[in-house]
Amino acid sequence: MAKTHLVEFIDGSAKATGAPNDGISMSCTGNELLRRFEVDGIPYFYGNSAGLVKLGEILIRIGLSEYRDDFHLHIREDFDSDKDEIVIVGVNNSI
Repeated sequence: MAKTHLVEFIDGSAKATGAPNDGISMSCTGNELLRRFEVDGIPYFYGNSAGLVKLGEILIRIGLSEYRDDFHLHIREDFDSDKDEIVIVGVNNSI
């Protein structure tokens, strides 16, 4: 069965907005769950469907926007600002 998921967003890069710095904003419903642990030193992410889709949307937004090298986003457990940071996603178009 084919499925489609539309990700519509505003490019928050400085190049697109004319702002001095890159930025990104997102909203969550509170139903998105995302966790990380390690198995033999390898990071393992797991979450509910809403959390995995939200992570995918973030990666798509960063990948399709015009962020400068070294732009990065700190992602916290369950996308909750009161919880621990679990990963940093960064841009490096030189690699």
